[in-house]
Amino acid sequence: MLLRHSGTDGSPALRRRRRTPRQFVPMWRRSALVPPDWRVVDDSGVDSFGRALPAPGTRTLELWRLTLEAQNIPHLVVGHGANQRIFVPALREGAARAELAALAAESRPRPVSAVVPRHNAHWALLALLVLVFWHGLRMGWWPLPVEHLPDPDYWLTRGGLDVYRVRVLGEWWRTATALTLHADSLHLFSNLLFGAPFLILIARRLGLGLALGLTLLAGIMGNTLNALYRPLDHTSVGFSTSLFGMVGILCADIAVRDNGHGFKRRVLLPLAAGLALLAMLGAEGERTDYAAHIFGLLSGFGLGLVASSILKRHGPPPRLLEWSIGVAVPFFLLWCWDRAFQ
Repeated sequence: MLLRHSGTDGSPALRRRRRTPRQFVPMWRRSALVPPDWRVVDDSGVDSFGRALPAPGTRTLELWRLTLEAQNIPHLVVGHGANQRIFVPALREGAARAELAALAAESRPRPVSAVVPRHNAHWALLALLVLVFWHGLRMGWWPLPVEHLPDPDYWLTRGGLDVYRVRVLGEWWRTATALTLHADSLHLFSNLLFGAPFLILIARRLGLGLALGLTLLAGIMGNTLNALYRPLDHTSVGFSTSLFGMVGILCADIAVRDNGHGFKRRVLLPLAAGLALLAMLGAEGERTDYAAHIFGLLSGFGLGLVASSILKRHGPPPRLLEWSIGVAVPFFLLWCWDRAFQ
């Protein structure tokens, strides 16, 4: 409202009359259709001026209505447009508010727990280069003073995954030595090209030592399950079982330690992504051991769930323990190869 008054120079002037908080009217009134003993449950209280806060949006109100209907709580929706309100009986007010509060808590975006990455990508690549050196040593690429090295095929005979020798003769160390063997250079470098990004990501999230230990253990578990599944005449070699184990470990760590919308969704989405990678890269070709890839992925996912849950609860392991696990990996493989040549 504008009022006219005289200024200091005698000419009329205009000034705006300020409204006090008491002059504001409520944004909604109780409908006569609502029983007297029913209470509104969608309000958020009043503001600093004592006014009733506006009703929630139409989509939110519909979601609340469906929630109350799913819990068999009687309710009435009255009003039109932005002035709609939900009323419930006074005896069910507490239950209705509890359901709406639980829905709001579930819908509220959770803070993302950022996993601090480690700066150890160069060490992870160095670990993969050891496989290249080992393959070159077995194939005779490097001039060494040692004479009479075994023939490349002899290594495959002594360390490859032979289901008959594993299950019947008890040579379970082959589940580890088979991971270090490759049929040819193309087999080796294709595994390294695909596995390097995953090992780097796991090492940056979990630490290099723990990443190497889990990768080896996932490969051994995958080969063990594959040996139990395959017929006795089946043989296989290659690092690809551990490679898909790394995919499973990474998916599990993302599911456990990266907050998102619900535990099931955080678990199923990364696992579905891992299965998609398996379908694209690990289930084609005549010589592809698809069962080993599947078992490696599942083994890595299970190990990743356990390890990531422990890390989320207790934090990263001591540096000495992490390096001890990393150093134990090559010594364990050497022990397995020592058993192979006995």
